[in-house]
Amino acid sequence: MVSDLKEKVVSSLVDNQLPCATAFDIAREMKASLRQVGDAANELKVRLVSCQLGCFQVKKSTHDDLQGAAPDQELAAKIKASLIEGHLPCAVAMKLASETGVTPRKIGDTATLEKIRIAKCQLGCF
Repeated sequence: MVSDLKEKVVSSLVDNQLPCATAFDIAREMKASLRQVGDAANELKVRLVSCQLGCFQVKKSTHDDLQGAAPDQELAAKIKASLIEGHLPCAVAMKLASETGVTPRKIGDTATLEKIRIAKCQLGCF
């Protein structure tokens, strides 16, 4: 299975990088855990990019794209109620996105505006 998973990762690269959403698709298709896909990418020295929560972007990390934006207070409250040890785990963020009908990026942006750190990447990146 490991070699099949690595082959799938390699065949799914975009500009020699693996987008987060593609990694999620690979996990579903190959019936592998997200961590296994992340580990395969790591072993292949493939960079994961385009985090669905916005965590891998320089622009996001400097918060320029959110300058002056106000968070959705209802969503912010749901995020705060979901914190584990003061952080928002990736899996919890993705579940919140699904439950609330917003994009994962909206969850990530709201967390950023509220100065909440996203932790425990399901792919093992952070």
